[in-house]
Amino acid sequence: MNLVIGASVWMVVKWFIILALVLYLIFAFVIIRQVQLMTKTLEVGFEGQIRIISYLHLIAAIAVLMMALIVL
Repeated sequence: MNLVIGASVWMVVKWFIILALVLYLIFAFVIIRQVQLMTKTLEVGFEGQIRIISYLHLIAAIAVLMMALIVL
């Protein structure tokens, strides 16, 4: 009986982790949009670097989600 309950608890934990990573991926897309709006509004001289960092963040979020889907 404990094995069945333990397995279902871990399955719920895994799904919550995946859900949290999906929400984080949505957040990464929001960051991309905010950076686009910011670089259109302000000219500070290093818009390209900020844009690159935001895209690297998005790629990292996608990679972490893919790794979690594979591992979990």
